[in-house]
Amino acid sequence: MSGYKYRHLADRLRNEIEVGIRAPGTQIPTEEELAIRYSLGRNTVRQAIRLLVERGYLVRIQGSGTYVSSSVQTSPNSSQPVDSRSIGVVLPRCSNYIYPEVLMGISECLFEHDYTMVYRITYNKIDRERQVLTELLSTNIYGLIIEPTRSGWPLINADLYRRIEAKLPCVLTHATLSGFSFPTIGVSDYEGVAMLVDHLAANGHRRIAGFFKSDEQTGVRRFHGYAGGLSRNGIHLDENNLLWYFDEEFPALFSAAGSQRVLRALEGCTAVVCYNDETAGRLYPFLQARHIRVPEDISIVGYDDTPDPSGMQSFTTIDNPKTILGRAAVEALLRLMKNPAEDVSLQFPPTLIARDTVRNLAEALV
Repeated sequence: MSGYKYRHLADRLRNEIEVGIRAPGTQIPTEEELAIRYSLGRNTVRQAIRLLVERGYLVRIQGSGTYVSSSVQTSPNSSQPVDSRSIGVVLPRCSNYIYPEVLMGISECLFEHDYTMVYRITYNKIDRERQVLTELLSTNIYGLIIEPTRSGWPLINADLYRRIEAKLPCVLTHATLSGFSFPTIGVSDYEGVAMLVDHLAANGHRRIAGFFKSDEQTGVRRFHGYAGGLSRNGIHLDENNLLWYFDEEFPALFSAAGSQRVLRALEGCTAVVCYNDETAGRLYPFLQARHIRVPEDISIVGYDDTPDPSGMQSFTTIDNPKTILGRAAVEALLRLMKNPAEDVSLQFPPTLIARDTVRNLAEALV
């Protein structure tokens, strides 16, 4: 049994490395931390790590710790074996923003329930989603966890989702599909953004811009929360202060080419609600380069509580319980597998995290 346990842990860690959850060069938890996390003996953990070191997945650095080998080639779309206890996981992204933490929660929970993960990414491309779903439908997986691609668009791959609905238990994250019975695990986007607007209004802001992503349901719902928050605070929504963008536009949004769109939307505003913290993190240096101070000249709020990767700034935001959400998706799927009629949908209530990117104009006027 102990041999099974250490090989099971080694397989799980190897899978996390191969699909990019644990990136090359990053440190893994200590033996003690892994033992506590997975309720295993230290010797079992030590055997698993030794095996991965021997196979070149991990390297030990004396006095520092154990790291993922920089020579490991990671690919979330590699030919992962599909055994009789596999769960398919399909997400738009792999190595950035909220997805590593969501994946960690999914992977941990699957491991605890003795399931393996077959992970695929769609790169937010409709054709890629079609390829991935077609592939997984031909395997013997037990169920699926999916964040639909381009969820703000009409459902192009509806025929494949109908096949999934007829064949497999499936849970969606961060999206719903009209006309389908799939349960959803997510965060209350509408109320979360409305809370951000409430916070800005309580701090004296009346001209509030909004930047939102148009090809994702989260972007559309967050816009509705923005509009609802403005309305309940008696603030007029000026569409001149709205900026919509889709996935392909984002890399250039805060470049010289996109600067006029951004500045036009911010004109006359004292605050801006960003679709997420990634957008806020791109906006912040854009403003700095133009000598526009945050929060003195303009306040910024985001969503998802994901620190800016540059380390420049953390924003007033709404928490997205990413790892917990991943675990909740697995728990919901396992319940659905036992009782297909059970309503396992879950919306996490929003939690406001106030930081120093919002200026209190009400105090400034006193």
